[in-house]
Amino acid sequence: MSPCFSGIALRSALLLCASMWIGISQAAETVESNPEYKSTGNVSLVSNYIWRGLTQTFDKPALQAGGEFEHRSGFYLGAWASNVSEKWVPGSNLETDIYAGYRAGMEDINADLGLVYVYYPGGNYSKALGGNVFTPSSPNTAEVSLGLSYKALSVKYGRTLTSFYGWAVNNSAPGVFSSVDSSAGVYGSTRGSQYGEVSLKQELDDGWGVSGIAGHQWIANSVNLDWSYFRLGVSKTIPGGWGAGLFYSWTSNPAAFQSYGSLTGNGQTANVAAPKIFLSATRDF
Repeated sequence: MSPCFSGIALRSALLLCASMWIGISQAAETVESNPEYKSTGNVSLVSNYIWRGLTQTFDKPALQAGGEFEHRSGFYLGAWASNVSEKWVPGSNLETDIYAGYRAGMEDINADLGLVYVYYPGGNYSKALGGNVFTPSSPNTAEVSLGLSYKALSVKYGRTLTSFYGWAVNNSAPGVFSSVDSSAGVYGSTRGSQYGEVSLKQELDDGWGVSGIAGHQWIANSVNLDWSYFRLGVSKTIPGGWGAGLFYSWTSNPAAFQSYGSLTGNGQTANVAAPKIFLSATRDF
């Protein structure tokens, strides 16, 4: 074998090895960047727990935490929890959400089909205190939703598969729900209550971001209880997985919500849908 041929063979072998190494490295990077499973979690402290424009803590702070597992196929499973007020949910001071669903996407377009079960340990309207004695009604709620997003813009529709958080004729009928609007209340099953919302979340430079939500909640078989809700916010991510946010929430505020009586029977009332400014501090992991 001539030296020239040996040199060519050696260079070819080296090029082949280099090509194989590059291919293996790229494949390893692809597997590493798209693992079979991935998990995320977070813990937050908020100055007020606002859900679709309504305070769940009677304007008190809340500690919240959640975690999620997602499969490469798009299926996911998660849990989330927050303290709530017994003035709003009789017999319980904890909300726990168990959810699952499927996400699929192509370039900038994504879809999300989800199911959530909202569970309040010990919660039941029969535990409400005060002038009204309610028959048993569980606040636990199952809700299905479909979300679509394009870049920073998202739309979402949801529908309850159970009664709407325990609202029923026995505890929310006209003349019972509100002292301001005696006509406001429920006159049938609230199963099938619906909501729709549009949201925008845009990341800016240096970790800043802005967000906005506009939505509407329809309560099935009800009078003067539907409401619209809006939220604007600004956020800042901080190195180390921390983040902070400042938000302003307001609603169409039906009269039924303007003097909502505490379900602990202490005589306290609150405008649960009034405009609110609240803060958040979050740690992702």
